[in-house]
This record gives sequence, C-alpha cells and structure tokens, in this order.
Amino acid sequence: MTLLTYVVRRTLLSAFVIFFVLLIVFILSHSISDNPITAWMGRAAGMYPELAEVYRAKYHLDEPLYIQFWYYLSGVLQGDLGYSVSKRELVSAVIARTLPYTIQIVSLAFLVTVLLGIPCGILSGRYANKKLDHGIRTIYMAGISSPPFFLALILMIIFSYTFQILPTGGAISPTLSLPTKITGFIILDSMLTRNWVVFFDASSRLIMPAMALALINFGYVTRILRSSILDVMNTNYIRTARAKGLSERAVFAKHALRNALISVITIVSFITSWLVAGSIFVESIFQYPGIGLFAIKALNILDYPGILGVTIVFALIMIIANLIADILYAIANPSITI
Repeated sequence: MTLLTYVVRRTLLSAFVIFFVLLIVFILSHSISDNPITAWMGRAAGMYPELAEVYRAKYHLDEPLYIQFWYYLSGVLQGDLGYSVSKRELVSAVIARTLPYTIQIVSLAFLVTVLLGIPCGILSGRYANKKLDHGIRTIYMAGISSPPFFLALILMIIFSYTFQILPTGGAISPTLSLPTKITGFIILDSMLTRNWVVFFDASSRLIMPAMALALINFGYVTRILRSSILDVMNTNYIRTARAKGLSERAVFAKHALRNALISVITIVSFITSWLVAGSIFVESIFQYPGIGLFAIKALNILDYPGILGVTIVFALIMIIANLIADILYAIANPSITI
C-alpha cells in the first residue's frame, strides 16, 4: 500500500466518522423532547409559534425521521446549524465569529505544550531515575492532576492580582476597537493592519488561557517521550551501536532520540482533543469570547441549536486532528502503510 492510498483510506474513514457523528447528534436532538422543534428552538419554540411553524416546514419535522435526517444533513452541509436563542442569530454566524478566538488559544497552548513537553521528556529519559528526572516528573504530575479551571484561577491570582502584570480576561481591552477584519483572528488582523496597540493587548490576554491548558497537557508529551526513550535504549540496535564504540551521547542523539520522537506524533490528536475540551473551562474563567464560552452560555439557557452546533464543530476538530496525526505517523513510520 502506497502512502497516497493510505491517506485516501484514512480520509474516507474520517468522512464516515463525521457522518455517524451527525447521525448521533440528530438522534440526540430528537431525544431531548417528543417535539423535534424543541431541538431547533429550545424554549423559544413556545414563545414564537409563527417562527416554530417556519422551522417545522423548512426541516420537514412532520415527516418520517429518515426524511428529517436528510434535510438536517443537507442543512448542515450548507452551514445551516439553526438559530441560537442565546445569541439571537444563526449558530453558524456565532461559530464563525467565536471559533477563531478558540483556535488562537489552542494553537498557542499546543505550541507551548510541545516546546515544554519534548525538552522535558528528553531530559527525563536521558537522566532517568536521577534528581532531574524526579523533579520533572513531580512538576508534570502536578499539572496533569490539576483541572483546567483550578490552574486558570491560580494563574489569575498570581499574574493578575498579585503581580498585576497580565489582564484578568477578555480578548481585548474595552477601550480599544477591534482591528479591520481580514482573517477573523484578532492577533493576525492586528499584525496585518499594523495595529500594534491591539496586538500587544490581545497577546497579553491570550497568555494565561493558553498557559493554563499547556501546563496541564505538556506532562503527557513528557511522559510518553520519556517512556519511549527508555524502551528504545533497551533495544538490540542500541546495543549494536554501543558495541561499535559510539559514545553514549552519540547513541542517544543519533539513534535513540530519533526513533523515540515518533511516539510523540501518536498523541498529537489526543493533545489537540484535550486542549479543545479544556478551552471550555479556561474561556469561562477568563471570559474569553471563544466557542467554549458560547457553549457554556448555550448550556445555561438550554440553547439546543447552539449546543448541537458546538458539538458538531468540536467533533470535526477532533476527527481532523486524528486524520493529521495518522498521516504524520505514516510519513514518519512508512512501515505501517505496508
């Protein structure tokens, strides 16, 4: 099997997974109430009967379930996720506005997770069972054991209330205006428009939410890499390299580390999923206007279209992350495509 064939197969499998996610979300929406209009409008169904009739006709809610699912699927593929009662606008519009903020947090958190996790994993594996290893393991175990909201509160107390060097929350100061929208990402838009005041203000407000996620998740990278290094160091080809007279440093850097790093690729999708899920909590703590904060508000007032829309988006992100991880792993380890 060639790499291209493998990628095509994994892509088709991901498409099937997306289909079943939509099917499950559709079934759950009909489990909320005997009246399917409730899934689309929530409490507003009884408040706006004329609008409820419009939805009933548009999505054929009086038809059999398989016909309803067909129109539901068609609507989702066209970006129609219903109307958000909590925001009083289309769910697709809310997601388009809030998702870039969440992507900013998750991207920075992912970068910090990798930049912290890989060096710590290398040091922990290289000096296994020594003081440095014990110190690193203590730190990352403390992070893994801490829930996102708890670590977010600790960071806020330290950097906002004690030292007063970072703002407590929000994506931008209320006294500033958003930069001209180009990409929808406030950091990029402020850079492209050279609005450096907004750039530095927005960047300072991004640090704590991203750090709260990264400090929790970097330990998984460290732990997996450390374990992989210890396993690789006991393999036959490492013993052969030592028998050839190579120094311990050369054996570790040229043979052990290269193969051990492959294991990190396997947890890329898991890390992404954990970061996306954790963003709900940190956005709530820091009142960062991402899709996680929208999900919390939708849950509070039973905004079912909003809840279902967020569920679909989160599922898509996780499926795509898994697909990317599979492709990267196939590139790093071609033997799995055989």
